[in-house]
Amino acid sequence: MRTFGVTADGRTIHAATLSWPGGLDVQLIEYGAVVHRLGFPTPAGQRQAILGLDALADYERDTKNVGACVGRFANRIAGGRFELDGREVQVSVNEPPNMLHGGKVGFNKRIWQIVDEAPDGRAATLAYRSPEGEEGFPGTVEVRASFALTAADTLQIAYEATADAPTPVNLSHHIYFNLLGERDATILDHRLTIAADGFTPVGAGLIPTGAIAPVAGTPFDLRKGERLADVLAQHDPQLTLGEGVDLNWALTSGAEPALTLQAPNGATLRMSTDQPGMQVYTGQALQAPFVAHGGLALEPQGFPDAVNHPGFPTAILRPGQTYRRRSLYRFEA
Repeated sequence: MRTFGVTADGRTIHAATLSWPGGLDVQLIEYGAVVHRLGFPTPAGQRQAILGLDALADYERDTKNVGACVGRFANRIAGGRFELDGREVQVSVNEPPNMLHGGKVGFNKRIWQIVDEAPDGRAATLAYRSPEGEEGFPGTVEVRASFALTAADTLQIAYEATADAPTPVNLSHHIYFNLLGERDATILDHRLTIAADGFTPVGAGLIPTGAIAPVAGTPFDLRKGERLADVLAQHDPQLTLGEGVDLNWALTSGAEPALTLQAPNGATLRMSTDQPGMQVYTGQALQAPFVAHGGLALEPQGFPDAVNHPGFPTAILRPGQTYRRRSLYRFEA
């Protein structure tokens, strides 16, 4: 553990580095549980697979959730409202009229604590305690995010959470991938494959309608893989609403891999996850120091607005239960 920087209000932020000799190199920071760097080996040397900002102050100013853990509820909640056990709950609204990624000060802006580092430098765990009433959510939630290099080419991100009262929990990491390793390059020539027969269409405010629609016959049929520029060039109301891709796919349970991303230079990411959904955002609103479409956000998670749609996988964590989710990121040069 080393010092990464000091926040504007004087709090010291530490970093942990995971490395596998001749393999992946990952740096994590306590601010937002951000994955700051993720390098993978290529014949030409180490290449960055993700977007990262230059300094702690940049993460404090960031509005695009670069590399951060998003929660207590990833994605959107319509109107910031839901009913829980017969009681209406109002949480904070930060994308009026809706909540996005946990509210005005979500997990991405909280200071986590590095609570464990493996002696071999291949694993680390960060923890955060979200108190009762934070952003309007009921119950206190104890969260742990564990990062481990399970092989030279594979990063595992695993979450555990418990609560002392019923409350929504939906966690994800908002990592922007660009396998070209160049900050001024776009992901438009990357090819994306998703093992999903359905997606959750959205209406105004990118709130799901509650349906799980078939991908067949739509621009969102990525089962055989499509170049992202070709997807974005199609005409579809869902692309218009998101000004690009900003949608959740209903993953095929047990599919291996759940998602494959391949750059034109052959660099490849294969993802496996036990999450039911995969939110994909093509980075159309990214700004300096990046470029529009400079990174592809891949967010394995529960379904957006699941608290308001009984037909979606439940997002409520209750006392005595443990929220557990795991995703694997495997890289090939």
